[in-house]
Amino acid sequence: MTIEEIQAYILDNFENIKLSSADGNLFFMHPSNDKLPFATILTKDDEYDAVSNLDRDGFYRLNFCIDKEIFKSKFGHLTHKKGLESYMDVGIDFTKEDTLLPHPTYGSMNWVCVVKPSKELFDSIKEYLESSFETLKRNKN
Repeated sequence: MTIEEIQAYILDNFENIKLSSADGNLFFMHPSNDKLPFATILTKDDEYDAVSNLDRDGFYRLNFCIDKEIFKSKFGHLTHKKGLESYMDVGIDFTKEDTLLPHPTYGSMNWVCVVKPSKELFDSIKEYLESSFETLKRNKN
């Protein structure tokens, strides 16, 4: 999948999403929360996050939140630590492509990430994006 394909999917399938960009990174903002994005696409390393080695040509990472119980079922066994960066030192290769992983910094908040997802993997995570969006909508009301 390309960044453009993912961007088009999100903007076409989730109502009222606002797209912001900074330094080549994309932030998909839900109308009920202008501080925390619904999803992001990072296109390069920065001083806060370089674990996915995104400075490689053509590499990017999709990041988004999933349901707490789904997150626990997939990644809860990896660490019992709480707080930011709790998944940084559990042996995960965050440079691995086309694999759903806990987010290196925000995993403790049920965020996940995937470097360069294939169409097949992206199709399999659409339900997580939809569930996350529906949760945001419910919490707004």
